Amino acid sequence: MNKAVKSIRDYYNSDVNIERYGYAIDKVGLWKAEEIFFSKYISKRSKILDLGCGAGRTTINLYKKGYKNIIGVDIAEKLIDFAKDYCVKNNLTIPFQIGDATNLDFDNETFDIVIFSYNGMQCIPGKKNRDKCLEEVYRVLKPNGIFIFTAHNRDESGKYQQVWIDEKEKWNKGTQDKNLEMFGDRYTVDKTGETSFCHFSNIKEMEEFVKQQNFQILEHIKSTKIAQENDVVKEFAGETVFWACRKIKD
Repeated sequence: MNKAVKSIRDYYNSDVNIERYGYAIDKVGLWKAEEIFFSKYISKRSKILDLGCGAGRTTINLYKKGYKNIIGVDIAEKLIDFAKDYCVKNNLTIPFQIGDATNLDFDNETFDIVIFSYNGMQCIPGKKNRDKCLEEVYRVLKPNGIFIFTAHNRDESGKYQQVWIDEKEKWNKGTQDKNLEMFGDRYTVDKTGETSFCHFSNIKEMEEFVKQQNFQILEHIKSTKIAQENDVVKEFAGETVFWACRKIKD
């Protein structure tokens, strides 16, 4: 496990994140936008990999809605332990396992669907690591399988738009934080002192990223155009973009 990937594991193993994502299973559940978008592309018979599942918010709630052939994978072992304990307490039979999205422990062409929800793929530090994650998703998908994920759109950042305008000027002048690999990278220190990472792409960049693995982009759409969420969901997660891509076999 490389240093960047290890940093993700350590961040999401923190007590504050175990509490946050454990709470989200029942109190947040599936967003309306998730329910609508998932049902458009996922059959109840589909074999589903929920990648970066955390404590199991999406995995467990999809299972409860009849998507029984699903497995949850996350790099943070404490979140996986939480998901397993939740299933024992609630008499649910859902497989969860520890796994690295850049090096998946599954055979080629195993899944009909891979989900990477809540902007999780963009929380992997390092472009090479995100490239490797996409390569692995492509590998484990069956021909014509669907990859569904969400990602922020840097060009429509609302109240943060000025932040990116200022950041772009720094990059143009060469005065940006030298710890950042590329424009769009952002490290944030939360109120507990924990440091998280996210890469904020725009639509053009994401299109180029996806197509490098021979995915066909079926759709990308803002979450707010799919559905309006309740206050609990809005507090948990802001606006994002939903993407659906089909694996085109070489």
